[in-house]
Amino acid sequence: MNQRSKGFTLIELIAVIVILGVIGITVGSRFTDSAVASVQTSRDDLVAALFFAQQKAMAQSGITLVINANSVNVLKNGSSIRLHQDAYPLTFVNGVSVSPSQSYTYNKLGQITNLAATAQLTVQKAGASAVVTIEPSGYAY
Repeated sequence: MNQRSKGFTLIELIAVIVILGVIGITVGSRFTDSAVASVQTSRDDLVAALFFAQQKAMAQSGITLVINANSVNVLKNGSSIRLHQDAYPLTFVNGVSVSPSQSYTYNKLGQITNLAATAQLTVQKAGASAVVTIEPSGYAY
């Protein structure tokens, strides 16, 4: 009597799980909010530029950071600073804007000389937003 058991083999079950996983990741990535990711990326770029300008100012004089609606620029004596193959101004991810536009001048202690009180910058795109706070000491978060 040759009786076959009914059911699926382990290999068939694993293959189906892998296929469903790939389909789930593909479909799920289309539903994520790219505006949030764009805002977070641009916020991180802005904070990195503020930190870079502060560090540069402690090593060299004449450092200014200029924030426009869609870009940030670090200047030394009025000229954009060039880092290896990258250079400022750095343009934010498409559609992301920062307000208000502002210019900050740093001294040798890394402090912002033209900022009397804590300032807040808003990074936004399509309903998603983040706030970057800048202290007169040059600390940004």
